Amino acid sequence: MRRRSERLLPIGWLILATAGSAGAIAPSQVLVVYNSASTDAVAVKDAYLAAHPDIPAANVLDLNSTALANRATITYAEFVSGIRNPIRTYLNSGSGPTPTGIVAMALIRGIPHRIDDTDAPGIGDIPYDPAGPDIGDELGAGDVTCAALDAELVLLWQNLETGEAGNSMDSKSDNLIDNPYHNRFNEPIGNWSRTYITTAKTFTANNLIWQSNAAQTRYRLTPGDMYLVCRIDGRTAADAIATIDRAVGIVHNRRYGWIILDEDDGDDLDDDDYLGLFSAGNDYEEARDALLAAGWQVRYDHTSDFIEAHEHTEPLIAYAGYGENHVVNPPGNGTYIDGFRFARGAVFNTLESYNGRALNGLGTLFNQEQVADFIAAGGTFGIGNVWEPFSFTVADNELLLVNFLVHRLTWAEAAYSALPALSWMQIVVGDPLARVIDVVDWIGDFDADGDVDSSDADILAGCASGPGVPHPPGDCVRTDLDGDGDVDQADFGILQQSYAPRPAP
Repeated sequence: MRRRSERLLPIGWLILATAGSAGAIAPSQVLVVYNSASTDAVAVKDAYLAAHPDIPAANVLDLNSTALANRATITYAEFVSGIRNPIRTYLNSGSGPTPTGIVAMALIRGIPHRIDDTDAPGIGDIPYDPAGPDIGDELGAGDVTCAALDAELVLLWQNLETGEAGNSMDSKSDNLIDNPYHNRFNEPIGNWSRTYITTAKTFTANNLIWQSNAAQTRYRLTPGDMYLVCRIDGRTAADAIATIDRAVGIVHNRRYGWIILDEDDGDDLDDDDYLGLFSAGNDYEEARDALLAAGWQVRYDHTSDFIEAHEHTEPLIAYAGYGENHVVNPPGNGTYIDGFRFARGAVFNTLESYNGRALNGLGTLFNQEQVADFIAAGGTFGIGNVWEPFSFTVADNELLLVNFLVHRLTWAEAAYSALPALSWMQIVVGDPLARVIDVVDWIGDFDADGDVDSSDADILAGCASGPGVPHPPGDCVRTDLDGDGDVDQADFGILQQSYAPRPAP
């Protein structure tokens, strides 16, 4: 984020992936999209499918495009012809899943992550220029068409570019679209009908932001009309594959893993009250209160101090902060995430404008930390910005973390419930199917029926003796209970506690 006055401020556990509560996204509802012409794409795709053997072969689409291979940024026309339309064609072909049968997409490393502005190329990389023009000027003019590629795919069946001629709000690709799934707690995406997902929706412009409030359901944009688009990615193929491994079969104890909420004392950028449209309250404080109430360990800071790795050595389940936008005492090196210890399944969400830029060989701007760096350091999930997003559109920590860690929605559902805007600048990195299992509720209750009884003993015996007895998906023996990466006496201590009456969380 680059700061300026009198204008909008730009902003510089444990997981079970294939089974879960009623309403969770099923493997059969995921479309895997890759480009075999891109370096390492096949290897990453194969690793993802190996982790999810229940994804049907027909749910895998190869774009097979040399024109798009190994590119970070493409034009809107290239997005339409090379990515959007081929996916539409495949879903309508009858040889694979149907448009209504898919709920989420997993974009495999090698898919471009940025769409450039149609009449002001590169403007998204100019957050502030007093001599102009910059993206703030374009936003005020109602003519920002650059976006994250993933964010455009969310509304796959909407021709957002129709009518675009460089004028104010002359197409739905201009500026951003109000996300109907935002600000919803504990509401699985399956609660909404997908019957009208291919129907063109009616939008109206409200203060340079598109909204859809049609009286008839078929013309009104609802969460059922969205695809929850995530990407399996990182700086290297090895990093991307590591996130797949870290998102499967993990169980975490909320009393041992920590969440850092490192707010700044000078600028409450998290108070999303721009035009009153996206306001979800005082985000960091409300996230802290909700997570503490649910029994999670939270380190919240709202001072000039920037929490450094040497100040917090316990394993982290989530890291949220202002990063290089910490006003008084910023870290200043763009690599502040190094040195923290991350439990498998850890989440990253920071108020930095370009923290999702450095993929597909692209670097960052203004020395900001990256989702890709977090993944390389042992993280699993993140939300990042590929162009300047402005502070009022960043993901809300309360919705993201409470829906993921407390309500145990899938990663895709939690991430998109936290994003105020669609057709904008954010990417969601990580396995869309991943879900949290809390070991406080899980130890001993192997069949998840709410009590520990003889059926759980049968399952445990089956896991010890071999196949033949039903047991939970993933590994039978989940021994790294404190999520620190090794199995030692501390894990035995946690296990011992499960035999005593459990204190209230």
